[in-house]
Amino acid sequence: MKFNSAHARSWVIVWLAAIILLMAVVFSGCGAGNPFPTGSFERGALFKEQEKYPEAVSSLEAFVRHNPTDTLAAEAQFLKGESYMDMEEYPLAIVEFQILAKDYPTSPRVEDAMFQQGKAYFLQVGRVERDITGAHEARLHFLKFSQLYPQSEHMDEVITTMQDISDLMTLKRLEQAQVFHQLHKPNAVVMILGEVLKNEANSRLLDRVYWERGQAAEIVLKLDLAVEMYETLVRDYPESEYRDDAADALRELNKYFDEEDE
Repeated sequence: MKFNSAHARSWVIVWLAAIILLMAVVFSGCGAGNPFPTGSFERGALFKEQEKYPEAVSSLEAFVRHNPTDTLAAEAQFLKGESYMDMEEYPLAIVEFQILAKDYPTSPRVEDAMFQQGKAYFLQVGRVERDITGAHEARLHFLKFSQLYPQSEHMDEVITTMQDISDLMTLKRLEQAQVFHQLHKPNAVVMILGEVLKNEANSRLLDRVYWERGQAAEIVLKLDLAVEMYETLVRDYPESEYRDDAADALRELNKYFDEEDE
């Protein structure tokens, strides 16, 4: 079979195309999917967009280290902190956001960094049985944020997160009260839950607090206090799962007081 020059050129073109395609596959698998040069802001930003967070952190860190006065340095620092947030490395994220506020105090990203820092404090708490120091830090941090940026676009989320913090604090105290209940120390339960009502007014768990404090108050014969707890629960929490029980308990106590008066 004979080949003319046109056929030869066609085979060369096909062969070259196959080589190029093979090289593209090989290099894309080796991380060549980022076309921006090493040390550039764009390289780190693209890695973050691609959810390649360790690579993003490394690239953004290199950019900031070599270009600390660049107009994009604060943005790179912020994206570095966000990359740690995406990796759930909250203590490292906190440090990065702190660095941004310290090194670039006039950047508009300081407000966002401070907000994210508060979220990182809270997110590192985890389950209620773990240490909740981070929740205390988050609360103090968001109180400061609210004072500095009262008109912030983040304020709605700040308010919601503050409620979540209050719920966590309340749940922790309810668990402590349950331990004292099992130890047959109802006075301690009354005291602990009284502190919750004083300190956690924003919690969404207060109906349970009123109910359990009323129950403990009955046990120690602080009946006026029990009535107060039940009345508040019935009046202020009509949708509560504890409302009907509180109403029944209140009727029983009112019967007792009526009999005492007779």
